[in-house]
Amino acid sequence: MISMTKDNKVNRCGCNLEVVMLYFGFFTVNSLVIWLANMFFPSYVVLGTEWITRCWAIIHSMGTLALVNVFTASCGQEDKRMMTGLVVNSVGLWLIARLAKQLGLGISSWLIVVMLGLVLSAVQRKMLRWTNEMKRF
Repeated sequence: MISMTKDNKVNRCGCNLEVVMLYFGFFTVNSLVIWLANMFFPSYVVLGTEWITRCWAIIHSMGTLALVNVFTASCGQEDKRMMTGLVVNSVGLWLIARLAKQLGLGISSWLIVVMLGLVLSAVQRKMLRWTNEMKRF
């Protein structure tokens, strides 16, 4: 991703740093939401397998979802981003849950996936607003 400055010069460093910051922001927010969902609803959201610990399950599954979120963060207008985020998060979580033995995240129902997608979309939107406000300083 290359952006242009006001002087029509190529800005390579800022854009790459923004992508890295977005990835870690999405990773942190996704991990926190999934961890809390597992803490409050352990029968619906399961982290870990007999070989993968809870920590590694969070790292693997939410790292994958954060990659998907970073690639789709720039698509859509501001007013449609919530719906886009809901679809991307729900489909991403459902696909990650289908790979439960490899990634360590198991979700019991597609309704839980849609609810988690909605919560993730709302929290990610707050995170994006906060990072946009931090860019001003």
